[in-house]
Amino acid sequence: MSNSEPSRLDRLEMLAEVILAGLQETKEGLQELRAGLQETKEGLQETKEGLQETKAIANSKAKSIQALCEEGRQDREQWRQDRKEWQQDRRRVFEWMSRLAAAQADFYEVQADYLHHVERIDDRLTDILDRLTPQDSNNSD
Repeated sequence: MSNSEPSRLDRLEMLAEVILAGLQETKEGLQELRAGLQETKEGLQETKEGLQETKAIANSKAKSIQALCEEGRQDREQWRQDRKEWQQDRRRVFEWMSRLAAAQADFYEVQADYLHHVERIDDRLTDILDRLTPQDSNNSD
C-alpha cells in the first residue's frame, strides 16, 4: 500500500496543481474581464456624456429654429399688414385722383363758363363802344 499511496498522493498533488493552474488562469481571465468591463464602463460614460452634449446642442438648435420660425411668422404677418395698408393707400390715391379729375373737370367747366361770360361782356362792351363811337364820329363830321 505504500507504493500505491505515493502514487495516489502524486496524482492528487498533480490534480491539485492542475486545479490551481486552472484557478490561476480563471483568476487572470476574470481580471482581464474586469479590465474590459472597466473600459466598457468608461466608454459608456463617454458615450453618455456625448449624448448629453448632443441633446443640449439639439435643444439649443430646436430653440433657435423655433425662434426663427416665430420671426418668420411675424415677418409674414407684418408683410400681410403692410400689403393691406399699401392696398388701402393705393385705393385712396385712386379715389383722390378721381376726385382731382372731377375737380379739374368742374374747374374747366367753370373756367369755360367764366371765359364765355367774359367774352359776352366783351362783346356787349364792343357793341356799346360801337354804338357810341359811330355817333361820336357822326357828330364830329
